[in-house]
Amino acid sequence: MMIRQYYKDADAGFDSTIDVGVILTIRWVAIIGQGAALLFTHLLLQFELPLLPALFVISLSVVVNLWQIMQSPQSRQRHRHNSFALGFDVVQLAALLYLTGGLLNPFSVMILAPVVVSAAVLRRKSTLMLIGLVAASVSFLAFFNHPLEWQVTVQFPPYYLVGVWMALILSSCFLGGYTWWVASNARRLSTALTEARLAIAEEQQVRALGSLATAAAHKLGSPLNTITVIGHELARDISPDDPIYDDIQLLRAEIERCRVILSELDVVQGRRAIAEEPPVPVTLLVDEVIYQRLGSDAINFVVTNSGTDDLDIPLVKHHPEWLHALENLLQNAKQFAVREVNIHIDWVSDDIRIEIRDDGPGFSASILAQAGQPWNSSRSGTGGHRGLGLFIARSLLESIGGSVQFGNAAGGGGLVELRVPRSAL
Repeated sequence: MMIRQYYKDADAGFDSTIDVGVILTIRWVAIIGQGAALLFTHLLLQFELPLLPALFVISLSVVVNLWQIMQSPQSRQRHRHNSFALGFDVVQLAALLYLTGGLLNPFSVMILAPVVVSAAVLRRKSTLMLIGLVAASVSFLAFFNHPLEWQVTVQFPPYYLVGVWMALILSSCFLGGYTWWVASNARRLSTALTEARLAIAEEQQVRALGSLATAAAHKLGSPLNTITVIGHELARDISPDDPIYDDIQLLRAEIERCRVILSELDVVQGRRAIAEEPPVPVTLLVDEVIYQRLGSDAINFVVTNSGTDDLDIPLVKHHPEWLHALENLLQNAKQFAVREVNIHIDWVSDDIRIEIRDDGPGFSASILAQAGQPWNSSRSGTGGHRGLGLFIARSLLESIGGSVQFGNAAGGGGLVELRVPRSAL
């Protein structure tokens, strides 16, 4: 399995999986903070504020929070509910800023908070709409607001207000874009790792089921043989004219049918059962990955080894982690190869070493510094490959005690070397 399917747009098929309680908690904290700041300014600092309208605006947030609590967490409209709630937060903050000095209010920067939350948990379209709403609200506040008392006595130059307006709009774009990029990459990585684990778990489950089926076939064989003998004796002792003779013949036919089913189950499932599989030469296993999982129609795979005798070739089992890691590395080489991929298999007393070299563009110096890391383009050239397959391969190999190194061959092309302890295979 390669991870090509994860390099699609991060919003494709994405639905909000945010814990609604997080948004609710943030809003409750914001409500308490807004109320405390308002009362502190009015009662302690003795600033004349439109207290009742401001408290009314804050109470609207309480209503929205209570409304969102009453919504079912399983609602299909959950994403729309979250988008609406964050949009309301922007409007509510804008209304509160309108009553308390506009953009010159020191808390005007808080209008950016809903953008960050949206970029982290909602779709890109929702975030862009929220950024547009913030820009519209900031532009409105730049011209229309109820000035605070100290703003009347202290005159700010017009270009300062323009600077605050530009800073808020640019900050909303930057914070929204960067947060969305980080969150989308994290979602891609999480999805890729989950799918890789599920694929390995599925393969292990199939093999375990095969082993169980094989064991069941063997255990059921003995009592079935006993039933067969008894059925044969009954058929021999009962006259064909006896009323139950046909039933005995049907019983014998069904017994034979059971024997055929168990024999087929033993053969088919026994091939899948990892516990029952005999080890195979590592060269044969590499060939299996190349020709059964990848296909070599366009690219020529050349497999060599350092052994001088077939008896020297180490025997390994179909270890799922190792097979998936090898498949990803070979797929990566095939993707960037021009005509040929060379695979050299070597072994020492403790390790099995496989070198994979292609005749493609190779790794650039900047890429080699981060090769095997997620979201790192694996090669120079085309394709937009983000290195997720290499990251998955490295993670799988390290999980069984192996390692992988990336570099460039002396004659050009990418060079990947993986090592796996024999004890792990």
